[in-house]
Amino acid sequence: MHLEQRRLWAGSTQLALRQHGFYICQRQASGRAVLEVELPYEEILPVRVERRRSVPRNKLLSLLGIVCWLLFTFTLDHHQDASFVVDFWLWFLGLGGGLGAYVWYGWQHQWREFVLLTSRSSVILADRAAEQDALEGFARALEHRTKNYLRHEYGQINPLAPIEMQLSRLDWLHSLDVLSATEARTRATRLTGRLSTDTLRSMGQDLEMPYVN
Repeated sequence: MHLEQRRLWAGSTQLALRQHGFYICQRQASGRAVLEVELPYEEILPVRVERRRSVPRNKLLSLLGIVCWLLFTFTLDHHQDASFVVDFWLWFLGLGGGLGAYVWYGWQHQWREFVLLTSRSSVILADRAAEQDALEGFARALEHRTKNYLRHEYGQINPLAPIEMQLSRLDWLHSLDVLSATEARTRATRLTGRLSTDTLRSMGQDLEMPYVN
């Protein structure tokens, strides 16, 4: 699965689910790659999604300062003109309206962010209304692909291989919600031949869990 998002001035972000890992590539508007990495699926879970707004406060304050400076300069240069009041309000409405339109557009479109979080990465994308389904779908596909990969690569048991290492893998998969508690217990039982690896206590003595075969 592949996802690509382009921004007018910020370049593009490409995401892809490859055979062994999660591919991330961010490029500048010129096409030069500033980040290109493939994270192995072993380092992905948990997958989370956040939506937030990132308001450029410093930029807005700078624009507001420029508008105020232009109005102040206009007042000093034209305060004695007969049409000063009308011209001032035209300037005020024009500059204020432009700034207001910029803020409205940014609040509705430009400053909304979709953040895709994994255990080792944080990918920030524009949260556009037309792309929300695609973004949510990619996040679900990433989690599903990762769990299937881990289940296939590490969820199989081999009675001839070291048992302790395989039990540790089953605990790891269960902690990542790749295997349910029932699945992990069933695999551990098939591996060890016991219903549980826990130790029984009877009359102050530790006893082994009985074998099922």
